[in-house]
Amino acid sequence: MNVDTSDLALIGELTDAETDLFRLAAQTLLSRSFILRGTDKGDTLWDFSIRNIRLLDAWFACAGVQLKRDEMLGVIALRPGPSMRARLGKEETCALLVARLLFEEKRAELSLSRFPSIRVFDFVQRYRAVIGSDLKKTRLVDILRSFGRWHLVDTDGEAADPETAVILYPSLALALDQNAVDEILAAVEKERQGEPAIEDAGQLEDEE
Repeated sequence: MNVDTSDLALIGELTDAETDLFRLAAQTLLSRSFILRGTDKGDTLWDFSIRNIRLLDAWFACAGVQLKRDEMLGVIALRPGPSMRARLGKEETCALLVARLLFEEKRAELSLSRFPSIRVFDFVQRYRAVIGSDLKKTRLVDILRSFGRWHLVDTDGEAADPETAVILYPSLALALDQNAVDEILAAVEKERQGEPAIEDAGQLEDEE
């Protein structure tokens, strides 16, 4: 990875308030993997991060970590090396796939809200249709909470309630690109035909 260390000098040009925002941006990416435009109190951090993306790129690159951004979707994503990523189990990988598919469907619909949303019931139904098996309620709650910590989704209520809204964040599109979606769908199809195929296929950045 090529690092332009001269960009690190930009940190000396930050005001005290901007230094606090820089610290918050770094902490958010390390703990939640994504910075999103349009979330509560998120626009200030997003605007700062985009204005100072060269500094953030250089700072993270020194640790062997890349940043990926999509300004159309409004997402800045952490992309560390494999050793720093958290492996997802089979059910989590499948749930991430389902959330990604739902996001792509819902984002095309006209809506007054900033982010598309579905009900927990809809998520469970789609999981059954795509994966061919049911997701137990306790696992569903755990997975939605985990995805919430990674800033992939949010829930507007109790995750165990079928009527609770699940907000789908555009970070889902960066967490699983189209190649990964195609690979997991192919593995799901093999499993549905009786051929074990899905192991710990997915990866997300470690929260540590």
